[in-house]
This record gives sequence, structure tokens and C-alpha cells, in this order.
Amino acid sequence: MPVALLLGACQSLAPLDSHMPAAQQVPDVPFFPQEEYQCGPAALATVLGSAGVRVDDQALVDEVWLPARRGSLAMELVAAARARERLVYPVNTPEALLQQLDAGLPVLVMQNLAFSFYPRWHFAVVTGYRDRGATVLLNTDTREAEPENWNRFVRTWARADYQGWVVTPPGTLPAGARPVALVRALEELAGTAGASATTAYWDAAGERFPNDYLVQFALGNHLWAVGRAQHAIHAWRAATRARPSEFAAWHNLALALAGQGCATDTALAGARQSTHSAERLQQLEQAVADTPARESCL
Repeated sequence: MPVALLLGACQSLAPLDSHMPAAQQVPDVPFFPQEEYQCGPAALATVLGSAGVRVDDQALVDEVWLPARRGSLAMELVAAARARERLVYPVNTPEALLQQLDAGLPVLVMQNLAFSFYPRWHFAVVTGYRDRGATVLLNTDTREAEPENWNRFVRTWARADYQGWVVTPPGTLPAGARPVALVRALEELAGTAGASATTAYWDAAGERFPNDYLVQFALGNHLWAVGRAQHAIHAWRAATRARPSEFAAWHNLALALAGQGCATDTALAGARQSTHSAERLQQLEQAVADTPARESCL
């Protein structure tokens, strides 16, 4: 065996936190034993079932399985989950994977069970761990909660570039979700399933990140699009407090207030003090001036 492979076989990957729980098992994860070459549909049915979508893995075969490849593409699995109005969030580090398990969320992972130069792709679902993370539990091929050594698992996952995803039920956000990635995931869900499919997730995001500019700004845009004007104004106000120098939040806030018959002096003053071009400010002031007055605010 080449020296490089010998070294890799002895290397310990991603040291585990000695303070983590001794064991963790996500409850009520359905199990779908895969048919030949059909690990993708089986893994997808598993995480969809855990997210509250009742689906048969065989019903997913025609949708995500490619006979010519004798397998599925990751993008097809993600698209199929979004089509069923579920949030799909990337899980790309060992630490993030353990966070999801501790939060009670199984993780769909892509593995390369062979070599980088001769890959053998496989989809499985991590459902828990034991021995303080030294062993992970996988729903894989025809085996449920199959124990696998942590280092061996991480190597196969690393050879697939740490591709992993968590699929959550409406109103549930991934553990440790980051604002930029979360907003992107929600916008991608809206692009596939429509804005209404994201409402419960957006409400949860607003509560988790009350002081984050990007989340509050994007939340306001969503709320306005679905006709919740008063809530949108509240979100845009939060965005202006989080980052007063951003013109976009003041812009949307001023137009929304004007459209609802509310005073716009404070919003326009904030817009004037933010970073903006003279042309954009002039357009905003003109749009506010041209908005027909209403009898009452909201």
C-alpha cells in the first residue's frame, strides 16, 4: 500500500467534542430499504418522512432516479424535496451534522465509497450516533441504524465534498442555521414551491434572528408579497435598526408606510442619512410624494 494511503488510514478526522452526549438517536425516522442502485429515492423518502411528508420511495424513483446513471443526482433530490414544500438546508461540516442530530433532525449525506479517481457514489441518512460520536448510525442500503466508525464515515463523506442536507418540517429551522445560507435556502424554496410554502419558515427565521439585517429585510419582502403589510413594515423597521446605513430597508419602509397612509418623515430622513445615490433618493422621494393619501395609517 502506498505511504499516502497508509497515513490516511491512520489519520483521525474531525476530533469530536468530549463533552457531547454519549449517544443520540433521532426518533421516529422511517426506514426504506433500497432496491438495487436506488439509494437516492430511499434516502430522500427517509428525510421527507421525518419532515412530515408521507411518500413511498418507489413513487420517487421515476422522479429522481436516472436509469442511464444507475443512480440519482443530488440536485434532483433537493429539487424533489422543495417541490413538496420543505426547506432544504446544506450540512457541509462534521460539526454541523452533529448539531442537526442533537436537534432531532436526520441528515441526508452523499458518500463516495471508493476512490476520488474512481468514485462509487451513495446516498445514506445519518440518524444518530453513540460512543460519544465515535460511531455513527446510518440508514443505508438495506440496513437500518447501521453502526459505522466515525473516521471511516467522515472519509467517505469527505470524498463527496461533504455534501449533506437537512430537510425540515414547516416552521422548523436547522440547528445552527446561518442567516445568509438560510435566506438563500428560503428563496430557493419559494422559487420552486411558491412564497406561501415559505411563510412558516420565515416566521421562525424572524424570531430566531430579530437583529439580523439580511433576515429582517428579506422577511419584510416576503411578508409584503403575501399581503401582510403591517408585519412587513415591522420587519423593515427592524432591518433599519440593525443597519441604518443601508438604503434598501429605508426605501422599502418609506414606500410601504406611504402606501398604508402613514407618516414617512422618519423613513425618508433615514434614507437621506444612509448610503445612497442622489438619483435613487430622488426617485424614492418622488414615489412617496406621488402615493395617494389614505384616511388612516394601517
